[in-house]
Order: sequence, then structure tokens, then C-alpha cells
Amino acid sequence: MRVVIVNSLYTPHIIGGAEISTQILAETLTQVADVHVLTVGGQKRGDGIRTESINGVTVHRLPYSNLYWIGDGGGRGTLHKVARRLVDLYNPLLIREVRRRLSELEPDLIHTQNLSGFGAAIWSSAGKEVPIVHTLRDYSLLSPVSSPISNAALARAYHLTSLGVSRRVAAVVGISSHILNRHTEAGLFPNAVKSVIPNVVDGDIAGADKEFDRKPLRIGYFGRIEPEKGVRELAEAVRSLPRELVEQVTFCGDGSFRPKLMELCREDSRFIFTGKVTPIEARRFMAMADVTFVPSIWEEPFGRVIIESYQVGTPVYASAVGGIPDAVWNPEEFLFEPGSADSIKTKIAAFHALTGEQKRRIKALCLQHCQKFTKQSLLDNHLSLYAQIAKTSRAGYPFAAANGR
Repeated sequence: MRVVIVNSLYTPHIIGGAEISTQILAETLTQVADVHVLTVGGQKRGDGIRTESINGVTVHRLPYSNLYWIGDGGGRGTLHKVARRLVDLYNPLLIREVRRRLSELEPDLIHTQNLSGFGAAIWSSAGKEVPIVHTLRDYSLLSPVSSPISNAALARAYHLTSLGVSRRVAAVVGISSHILNRHTEAGLFPNAVKSVIPNVVDGDIAGADKEFDRKPLRIGYFGRIEPEKGVRELAEAVRSLPRELVEQVTFCGDGSFRPKLMELCREDSRFIFTGKVTPIEARRFMAMADVTFVPSIWEEPFGRVIIESYQVGTPVYASAVGGIPDAVWNPEEFLFEPGSADSIKTKIAAFHALTGEQKRRIKALCLQHCQKFTKQSLLDNHLSLYAQIAKTSRAGYPFAAANGR
């Protein structure tokens, strides 16, 4: 079985979780398939396609054929970004390049991920006999929300373009039920099999020893420090609580709002700001916390940090928004209203009131919950989906054989 995965960027060029998740998927599929990745490289057209092997995956970096490379967008002005995204709507140079490379590779299946830098129109590049699967990792088919641009006309153009070409997709995967519903309710993927397959969160499931009998609480926040992440509300909630309830809050991460948040908390010594840290360091801080808070206001497609926290045995309270509820264990107890400092205060007090034994039981159940987000579950779910859409053509036998390994 030969699978071609398409994503905007590929390691070592990483902007966020989409690149990490795509790499995990590609490398996991190498157990049962010959995996190739088409991605957009930083070279110009005259430099041609660059091919390399990374951990068993053959990576083809196509020239970006646009105003600039998506991996080099920092500091670009609004007009420049709008122009690049308009080219993304239909980029004949990239479409032709993708079509040529697919013709050479002859894949059994094409699995697209984030398509910024390519454009959804590349779905027209494959022959009709080759099934296409698409994984929804952001909202860019509806609107270029990952940029600072707020433009209703541009969002409508993206939506209308996606409506037409998404008819070509045989199966669509949401990393949460929320992101899948947002797209299908907007009319996209009318002919596709629908499935929810959560991201893998790569890491050992081994909860650290915790002093759950000890009080007051040590709270952790892990992620970008931006207003849409609800960090102000978390800080306001803690500042209004006595030291008998909260001993320390660690904000682990960086962002444009960090200086303002530090100023807001300047007179309260309980707040610690680590700045940007490595994944290993972040897991160490998570393991040291009694509880993690994920207070996002923005509609997160998924809740990676929730599972990462569970993996080290730290319970999580999170806002009921976007794809977060799909990731949270026991959402009835551990979700709160987004954008509400009072709701956060209530949850802090509730966790503080629990006995050490109750917290240890919650930790054990969180560790068990992590099993839904492993590489093995990712592989099993994808092979099941691939088999479901496989036809009796040359693609059919390899899918069935791999799924029944």
C-alpha cells in the first residue's frame, strides 16, 4: 500500500501542533505502508523538488510558487498575507506540480492535512480512481483564521472554493467532533464518510508521584500566552483567592500578552512565568503541578495539552469550547464556562476541597483515559477508515490486508 500525505509544512519546519501530528501519522503508517509526504519547501521554482528520507518517510518538498513561503511568514504585512492567501485559492503552478508527482508515485490513497500553501484546489490533481481522505486540523477551509486578517470577503471566497472541491473527498476526519461538525454543517464534504479520530499525544503514560494530601494548590498553565487563551481570566481568578487555597501558579509558555499579564500579576509573588521551554521541560513543570487549567476562549480544534497533562498524572480543568470537551475526562465535572474568572474560581475551590484519596483516584482514571490517544489507536482507526473507503481496484487489497494484520 502506498499512501501520499499532503501537508503545508513538514519537519523540521514546525509552526504548531498540525505539523507534529502529521509527522506522527506519517511515521506510524510506515508500519504498514510505503509513505510519501508532499509539502511546500522554502526553495523557488528554479531549484526544483527536493526529496529526502526522514524516519522511513519519503518527503518531497515542492517549490512554494507563491509570493512567499508559508514557513517564512513572520513580519509580513496584511496586504502581503491577503495576496498570498488569494493565490492559494487556485495556484495552477502548484496544482500542476502536485499532479505530476502523484502521477509518478501512483498512490493507493491520498491523505491531505492542512492545505495552506497548497490550496484545497489540489484535490482536483488526483485521478478519480484514487480515494482522498482529508483531516481537519484547523478552520482554514472556512476562513484563514490562523492569520491576523479578519476579512469577511476573503472568508467567503475560501468557503465557496472549499464547497466545490470538497465533493472530491471520499472521507473526512475531524480531530474532534466540534471541528468536524463545523465543516459539515457549512456544507463541505457532502459525499464523504465522516469520522472522528483524535490526535496522538506522543509521550509516556507514567504519572508522577504527587503530594495530593498537601495543600494549598500548585496550578499550571501550558501554552501560548494570548488573550484568546483565557490567561487573564485565570490570573484574575487566582488573584482573588487567598494563599490558603493557591500557593503557586506557573505560566509555562510565551506570547504577545505575556508582558501585560506579568504586569497584572506583578504584586502577587505566587505567579511564575517560565517563558518558552522545551517539551521535556514542559512535562516536568506539568508533573510538578497539582492541577492544570486550560481556560481557552477561542474554539480550539483539539486539546493536546490536556492529554499531555494526563500522561504525567496531573488532572485538568478546561473551558467548554471547541474540541476541548472531546479530550477531557469526565467533562461534566471538569469543564467550565469560557471567559469566566468566577467559573475558574469555583473549580479551583472544588479541587482544593477534594481529599488526597479522591485526587489519586482521579489521577488513575486520567491515566486510563490517555489510552484513547496512542499511536496504536491512531493506526487502528485510520486503517479501519481506509478499508471502509477502499474500492475493489488495486487499492482495495492492500488496505484490507493491512487492516487485518
